[in-house]
Amino acid sequence: MGYEALITINCGRYSKKITDFILLLDKLNWKIHNDKGSVEYLPVGDNDAFAWQSEKLSIKEVFDIINQKQENNELVGIDLLYKGTECGMSLLARNMNDIMLDLDIERKILPDTTTDFAWYFQNIIVPLRANGCIIDQMTFKEYI
Repeated sequence: MGYEALITINCGRYSKKITDFILLLDKLNWKIHNDKGSVEYLPVGDNDAFAWQSEKLSIKEVFDIINQKQENNELVGIDLLYKGTECGMSLLARNMNDIMLDLDIERKILPDTTTDFAWYFQNIIVPLRANGCIIDQMTFKEYI
C-alpha cells in the first residue's frame, strides 16, 4: 500500500504573493533547485494538466513564471527539496490562502511507514512562524 501525505496551510496574512512564501522557505533550507541545478515546476498555461517541466532556470525566471501564473489564477506548482537531504515536497497553490504541500518526494516516515508529521512540523511550521509567517489554519492529512 502507498501513502499520500499533505499539509494545507493558510498564510494569507503573511503576504499575497506566493514568491514571498517561497523566498521564506528558501531561507528555511527548502530549495527550488535540485542537485543538478534544475527546477521542477508547472508551466504557464498548463490548465491543470500537471505537465511538470524540469529546466535549469534562474530564480528570476522561476519567479516570473510563478507571478504570471498567480496573476492568471493558474495553479502554481513547484518542487522544493530540504537542503542536505533527499526529502522534498511539491507546493501547489493559486493564492496564499490555500497552499498545499504534497509530501511526495522521499517522504519522511516512521518505522510503520506512516508519515513523520513531527519532522515536517519542526522543519516547516515552527520555522515559518518563527520568521513572521502568520498561519491562520493548517491541516495534516494522510491517505492510504
